[in-house]
Amino acid sequence: MKKIRLFANRDRVTRTRIVYIALTAGTVLVAFLLVLLNRGIFRLSERALYDDPKYEVVSIISANSIGAPLSLKTRVALYLGCERQGEERAVMPGELDAEAITEKLRDLWKDTLAFHAENGKLITGQTVDTVLRKSRYTVTLRDFYNDETGAKLALWCGQAYYTTESGRIFCLSVQFDSRVGDVYSMTCALFGNVRGELAPSAFEPLLRANGYAKSLSGRAILTPTEKGFSGTLTLPDGLRLTLFYDVNEQYSVSFAR
Repeated sequence: MKKIRLFANRDRVTRTRIVYIALTAGTVLVAFLLVLLNRGIFRLSERALYDDPKYEVVSIISANSIGAPLSLKTRVALYLGCERQGEERAVMPGELDAEAITEKLRDLWKDTLAFHAENGKLITGQTVDTVLRKSRYTVTLRDFYNDETGAKLALWCGQAYYTTESGRIFCLSVQFDSRVGDVYSMTCALFGNVRGELAPSAFEPLLRANGYAKSLSGRAILTPTEKGFSGTLTLPDGLRLTLFYDVNEQYSVSFAR
């Protein structure tokens, strides 16, 4: 009797194992069949997609163009729309580093000082060489946002400054494009060196920094203000610069709508 029960138990265990194995194998087989079915459906969908006459064939000549910087006109439009300032961040691939931007800032500072100097010397007595030798530079990379459209533009915000013996600070603040280094705006404080007769040519440093001919400044339209002048300059590509010039204090030049 005990032997019969033992054989019965063994037979039940065997049948249970066979059932579990069958269920496992069946599940794997069904999953495999479903994968094959899905692949077949995707292939049919692809054929239907590419054979649809509504889609046009696009030939990409160079993959490099995909990651190329946007045109200046497009970037200026982004610049004018992005007003909220983000936190300082690190440099990403494809962007100019702090050393490269500092060099651009130094060149623009030198060009701006020379613009206000006669024979290498400012009206206030300092030589351009002395100012450049004792100047300090700071650069910070930030993203600027347009909360309405979700657009974003990265800018290097740089400042060159020099402290005179009397404690007054000459400085140049600039906003550069993070990838190509174009100058979107600059503000220069040189106090007694900001003479009224230089206002018509105040566009020149920014023009040269962006590859425009400095002679374009002759097209500027200036209007007298309480402190000096305001002005506009329309460039050949349709972009527009604006100037706010406070005599004996400072002035700013930037792209505008």
